[in-house]
Amino acid sequence: MFIPVDPKWLKTVLRCGAAAAILIALLLSACDALPDLGGGPWPTATPETVSQWAASATASSSYARPDWSPNRATGAPDVPGCSDDARAWASSRGNGVEWLQLTFSQPVYAQEVRIHQTFGRGALSRVTVYDADGNGLVLWEGTDQPDPCPGVLIVRVPAQVANPVTPTAPDGLPTTPFRVSTVRIDLDESRTGFWNQIDAVELVGVP
Repeated sequence: MFIPVDPKWLKTVLRCGAAAAILIALLLSACDALPDLGGGPWPTATPETVSQWAASATASSSYARPDWSPNRATGAPDVPGCSDDARAWASSRGNGVEWLQLTFSQPVYAQEVRIHQTFGRGALSRVTVYDADGNGLVLWEGTDQPDPCPGVLIVRVPAQVANPVTPTAPDGLPTTPFRVSTVRIDLDESRTGFWNQIDAVELVGVP
């Protein structure tokens, strides 16, 4: 059966087809000009640094409860100056060997531990970090300075104990070879003969 076709309609179809072919050719030419990215390996995004305060804490002793208890060392700092303040943790005697242990909500490859002290600074003797299985690593051991007060002891991961396969943070600081969930702070208050009060502890690292 013969179906009559309008010549004008046929010319329009041919013109549209030619335009489409030209457009496709231009798109293919543009794609050919793009660089070949290959199939990988694709660059790995640099993980962002996470800073967090302790979620819970225990200690060898405390001056009282709830004031000066280990829980006072959780969360962000809330003691504004250098003073004997019940909002910070203090040991029971203030003249012997003590410890404060803190846990954090998000395990991270640690870069720094920042210990915010508000009174009697100078007794800190060791900082150890642990993973969820209890594996420990001493980051620092020595004598803290007594000033300034209030002040922050910043403990960084020594390059000799860092693991090169762990994530690299944006600032390039070394990280621990495992994800840290717990920090233990040892004190020898016989060095100062007084209470070394700790207001907060901050853990900095990459997930």
